[in-house]
Amino acid sequence: MGPSPADIAPVPARAVIADDEPLLRAQLRARLAKLWPELAIVHEMENGRDIGQVIAAHAPDLFFLDIHMPGVNGLEAARTI
Repeated sequence: MGPSPADIAPVPARAVIADDEPLLRAQLRARLAKLWPELAIVHEMENGRDIGQVIAAHAPDLFFLDIHMPGVNGLEAARTI
């Protein structure tokens, strides 16, 4: 007989933050750490240009995407996801 669901530790959610403003990324990361300490920020990026590679490398569950970024914006990155 295998372990019961209560015996299995939950896997923390993995997230990516994409924003071209470093201070806003830092602020979001800090707020998320306070509100959702189990959330693992696995990658941060300045635009959505390399979103496919980030997905392949980090297998995130969530994305926090800025809509207005140079290059590939958050809406374009969301279409790729």
